[in-house]
Amino acid sequence: MSEDYIDYRLIRSQMSSELEEIITEGNLGEQLESVLRAVCVLPYPDIQFPIIASFIASPVTLMSTAGILFLWGSSGTGKSQIATVASELYKTTSVLANSTFASLRNKIQHERFYDPLQCEFEKNFILVWEDITPSLLIENENMLSLFKVLNRKNSRITISSQTPGTNMIFNAFALKVINSIHPLWTFWELNELKRRMFPIWFKKRETMTSEEYRGNSYELSDLNDVEDITLDKLSSQLEIFWRNIDNCNQYSKVKKQLQKHKKDIINARLSSEIIVTHSLIYQLSINESIKRFNDYWDFVNEKILTISSGTEQFLDSFITQSIEAKMKQNNQAINAGCPELTEVVTDIDPKALKEAIERAKTDGYLDSRVNVSELTNLMKNRGYNMINQNSKNVWKHII
Repeated sequence: MSEDYIDYRLIRSQMSSELEEIITEGNLGEQLESVLRAVCVLPYPDIQFPIIASFIASPVTLMSTAGILFLWGSSGTGKSQIATVASELYKTTSVLANSTFASLRNKIQHERFYDPLQCEFEKNFILVWEDITPSLLIENENMLSLFKVLNRKNSRITISSQTPGTNMIFNAFALKVINSIHPLWTFWELNELKRRMFPIWFKKRETMTSEEYRGNSYELSDLNDVEDITLDKLSSQLEIFWRNIDNCNQYSKVKKQLQKHKKDIINARLSSEIIVTHSLIYQLSINESIKRFNDYWDFVNEKILTISSGTEQFLDSFITQSIEAKMKQNNQAINAGCPELTEVVTDIDPKALKEAIERAKTDGYLDSRVNVSELTNLMKNRGYNMINQNSKNVWKHII
């Protein structure tokens, strides 16, 4: 072997060991959350990160209801980083967007049980599926049925087998993490998934307001790549935590206690068992955990689901920003002793609007099915007509 030989495996190992230091001391919830905060920034992080940590750490073997953690936002915002943390903790691999129903079915079947042949001795498992598009679910009935599974008792899916006249029964019960640039809840065909989702909002750092960013532990340039972090120790801690019979008994006890609080819990059917996990891994009282989740659902209803297809909200925002930008330019011109803009500040350039819509579609902020007819009606509702002015089309405010 050459004296110049370098063992890069050793160097990578040392790098990973150094990055293990980001895992803070404290309870299991705090340790897991410290990793999540180190790999991405989120709007309203103090609301969203504890929900992610609690969902990922939940013991599906003890649960009767298993929902979907939906990571939503534009490209390059850290969705895959969080998805990778989830898969690494359970020593599984993420499923790619082009995976078939059969491959997802087999993955759940083989990794959910210690003995996949007999389907016995269930273990904690999480299915992570990345970069999905609405069409993957809408155009494949079996795929959609897999993600509609919520309750353990109703988790069996019947599918046709290769043998004519016979069917196969598949148990699809599992915690699921999916990510997408598309706001899936805006598609009526996927409306049932909306009631099964914990939506998490990802946003580019440069577009966050100071209020949205406040509470993040890192600046964008200081974030770590999850691939460089060794999560073996944290993965073992999570497994040991739920192998501890006292923790399992405590989970059962708290779950029963929550029955008395159902009327106080927003989305109780979906949230209750994740609330139990939150209480245990963060070592908080039931009431504290309920409040955290109620605050989260208030945030979801106010900040995320209102985005919906986003067309009207997007138009209002675009028009306001366009007018403000032109008024600012006018003021700067006047202060500099130059004439004002000849263009009316309320005029909207159709080309600029079209380009902004296309960017918003690509980033997942707008439903990809926004069309010219819908746009024209919405602009007219806002007092705008398309006219030709000096051989140039312009949206003119006529009210």
